[in-house]
Amino acid sequence: MEKLTGFAVAAVVACAGLMGCSKKEETPSSPPAAAAPAPAPAAAPAPAPAPAVAAQKVQPGKWQATTEMSGPMGQQALTGVEQALKSMTPEQKKAANLDNAKVEGGKLVQEMCITPDMAGKNLQSLADSQLKNMPGCSPADIKTDGNKESMRFTCGEGKMSMDLEAVYTSPTENTVTSKMDMAGQGMTTTVTSKRVGDC
Repeated sequence: MEKLTGFAVAAVVACAGLMGCSKKEETPSSPPAAAAPAPAPAAAPAPAPAPAVAAQKVQPGKWQATTEMSGPMGQQALTGVEQALKSMTPEQKKAANLDNAKVEGGKLVQEMCITPDMAGKNLQSLADSQLKNMPGCSPADIKTDGNKESMRFTCGEGKMSMDLEAVYTSPTENTVTSKMDMAGQGMTTTVTSKRVGDC
């Protein structure tokens, strides 16, 4: 359960970073359970503007997300992702939008196509789709302030908490930072995403 929860949390961060997830990417059980306590890019990669500010926060196209993890669980999470990528079949990777993900220089790097539908999703719908697969989690508390969105939720009667902040520098660049605390162990994940061209 701890590994699955960590993986799902990472998926929220990654998806938020890329501002959209496909239906298949929303299922944290896509990779093998032994996979890991960490990001499916953005995984992590992976990866959602609020309706009030949806004046095109994210431009559809080909995006690259770079995920960095730090803190007591950070290296463990990165190692878990690397092992998961090695053990997944090409079909599993494709279903989880991880077919071109790689770990290099201590960072998880992934490219994916963001469709207009994905770019139009808001953080609330993303959170709802992820948290429904995480029993015992509170509804996400989401706030929007200009070009920033924040989200907080807890799971297991406060045994795990996550705070996330997304900053949209422009429709072609954004950064999502999350801080997770689980059983006294912490991890900070930063996903920097940028549009790199057309799909």
